[in-house]
Amino acid sequence: MSSTCSLVINGKAIRAARGDTLVEAALAGKIVIPHDCGTGQCDTCRVRIYAGEVDACGTRQGSTVLACQARVSGDAVIEFDAVPAVVKRKGTVTGLVALSPEIVEVTVALGKGLGHRPGQYVACSFAGFPARDYSPTLRSDGSGELNELIFHIRRIPDGIVSSELGRRIRVGHEVRVRGPFGSAFHRLGSGRLVLIGAGTGWAPIWSIARAARFREPDREMVVIAGARDPHNLHMGEALDWLSRSGVGQVVATASGGEPKPGQLAGRPTAHLPHLRESDVVHVAGSPALVAAIRLLAASVNATCYADPFVASARKRSLRHKLFDLLFARRPSADPEVPVPAAPRSAA
Repeated sequence: MSSTCSLVINGKAIRAARGDTLVEAALAGKIVIPHDCGTGQCDTCRVRIYAGEVDACGTRQGSTVLACQARVSGDAVIEFDAVPAVVKRKGTVTGLVALSPEIVEVTVALGKGLGHRPGQYVACSFAGFPARDYSPTLRSDGSGELNELIFHIRRIPDGIVSSELGRRIRVGHEVRVRGPFGSAFHRLGSGRLVLIGAGTGWAPIWSIARAARFREPDREMVVIAGARDPHNLHMGEALDWLSRSGVGQVVATASGGEPKPGQLAGRPTAHLPHLRESDVVHVAGSPALVAAIRLLAASVNATCYADPFVASARKRSLRHKLFDLLFARRPSADPEVPVPAAPRSAA
């Protein structure tokens, strides 16, 4: 048996060593398959196998595998979607708006635009803080400038980054951005689009939904927005626009608390339509939600692009907390990030 195989990647034939990952084999042939984490977590390097076979190493979904994990085992023909090149950009925070008691909309103006596909993500570093991954989106009214990146960030009380929004991270704060990454982006197609976003996972889903309505207005679409707390279903204006634009099924649902008028109760999976093999499913949210939707999509062999959102395990250190106590100004209510009061409940 030969120690090398023939790989055809996006139409270019190369020789590849058996046992190499597809990313390694491509790089040896001077082809860069988009990738990021290298551990099989981010899904950036998912490629399609059109002919032949590879050792999927447990990453197969339909006809796709993760190129950073799958290994060369024989001759094969593979293809990946062309995406904007990964670049680095500098910018500044120009806006901090509380969308709900937990979620903040952060606007970053870049010195030079950063091209990305709707649904991709970037690595963002606020000066003095570790990098975090965020998905660029649009405001609820669909606005956004070419040199702007708009993020939805959930405030976590002990989060190193998110807890400082409106405190140490304010308008004018310097930012470095690297990207784009991710394969869960909008693609033109004919199958029904089923879009599910929960919590801050609404950010990439809104970006995909808005793009799809303009790029392929006749394509059938279902949109489901979810949250645990009904107060975090902040996307009403966006959902109204989708309904007016012709989307047949638009759902806002909360799994906890008392839903507001126009909202449903339950998890997003409770309102999912019966999936078809021809469907193209996008899901962004908690790992549990993503796993459930992936399983349902796999049961009918539907295409599923998943973007699990996981909070960083790192917490604010004792040093950060002592700094707050000794030096930080702690206003009772930050004027740049007004937190909306929870609506009164009917007595």
